[in-house]
Amino acid sequence: MIPFTMIPGSVAPQGMNAQGMNAQRMNTEPAYAQLAQQFAAHFPDALDGPRTVGREAEFPIVTASGRAADVRQLWPILLDGGDLEPVTDSSGMDPRQQGLLVAAKGTDYTYALEVGLGTVEVNTGPCADLFALKAVHERAVMRLVKAAAQLGWMVLGYGIQPVSPASPSLMSPKARYQALLAAMGRDWLPYTATASDQVQIDICRPELVTMLNVGNLIAPVLVALCANSAVAGGRLSPYCSAREGRMAAIRAAEHRHGLPDHAYRDMTDFVRTIAQARHLIQRTPDGRYVVEDGAFAQHVAAHGADFPAFLFHEHYVWNSARIRTAYATVELRPACQQPWAGHMLPSALGLGLIQAAPDVWAYLDGTFGGETWTVMRHYHRSVIKKGLAARQPVDGFLDRMVDLASAGLASRGLGEEIFLDAARQRLAAGENPAQTARRIFMDQGMDSLLAAVTLPDVAA
Repeated sequence: MIPFTMIPGSVAPQGMNAQGMNAQRMNTEPAYAQLAQQFAAHFPDALDGPRTVGREAEFPIVTASGRAADVRQLWPILLDGGDLEPVTDSSGMDPRQQGLLVAAKGTDYTYALEVGLGTVEVNTGPCADLFALKAVHERAVMRLVKAAAQLGWMVLGYGIQPVSPASPSLMSPKARYQALLAAMGRDWLPYTATASDQVQIDICRPELVTMLNVGNLIAPVLVALCANSAVAGGRLSPYCSAREGRMAAIRAAEHRHGLPDHAYRDMTDFVRTIAQARHLIQRTPDGRYVVEDGAFAQHVAAHGADFPAFLFHEHYVWNSARIRTAYATVELRPACQQPWAGHMLPSALGLGLIQAAPDVWAYLDGTFGGETWTVMRHYHRSVIKKGLAARQPVDGFLDRMVDLASAGLASRGLGEEIFLDAARQRLAAGENPAQTARRIFMDQGMDSLLAAVTLPDVAA
């Protein structure tokens, strides 16, 4: 068992009245403003050329039976080429598990062990454009497919383990994952089975709040077109995106996953809002992970503007869009891993809509006004369940959003809008990958579904 420490959080004394709580809140405001300033300082004043793009693509890897494989067996094969550097993680671990291999790092791409032992994340970028991203990503994924084939395994273009249910036995033995399991209980387990396709797009300081708000508001568009996890744990899910559906229920009152409950007014509002979420875990200076208690706001009240602690806390708030200080990017999270033929769509949609963010906001605000956030939150819940069968907020909404994404990509002058063809094909068919997977599973069974989502051994 990997050790962790339980530390009781500072809670409001019994009998603290509203006046006392308000006084505490007022005392934290200067700290929130300071944290906001420190956070924003990690982003440049302006972009240095066209936006670069990166990708964090997770892939379920399964045995011939469709059950989750133990991807740690892939490391020797992947490292055999000599061009990848092994990365180990020994922080806070049981001595018997020292040197856990967690990644194989290359110059252009990296393979990483995810929360689930049956999931490999392929990290690529930053790349100058979508064509460069596609070339690097496909080279990395084909290498992974060939490595898995040596063990008789398959790499899936799919958003969740289709056969193996989420479970503690599926969790990678990292110390922080053990701590998160202790902090969240069964709420943590869905992360052991899911496979998302996240895009990272570089942004600058003056646009942080816009990119946060627009990045979250476009989540329903990404889910509607890119949901791909309708069969999970060996059975049909009630959701087209079981990934998003299951995770939306995790601490739902905190709006910890999916869309926040409101548009951010400024960076201080962002910090203040994130601080209201439960403080799950922290890492101590000696490398241990400790389980906390209470909201992070209580940590701020006790310790002031503790920026490293805020960054660690914020990393475990999984909203659809996050701004990342480590890369100076906006991260878009809601897309499932895709079938191979359309694997570039989440990156293309994300980049196009972020590039067109002012026009996206103008369209949404002009159409829905003060109800924009409410409308999009409702639509988000609907597309998670129904995919492209969900009623759109207004007629032609998704066509308009794809047009905006196309215009955003066209403004870069690189011809990248070609990668949106998959979106138009899905809209014309009225079926996203999840709906296709559901139909195959219901008509032909699991074996046919596995065959349909298994990646080919050569780039298509």
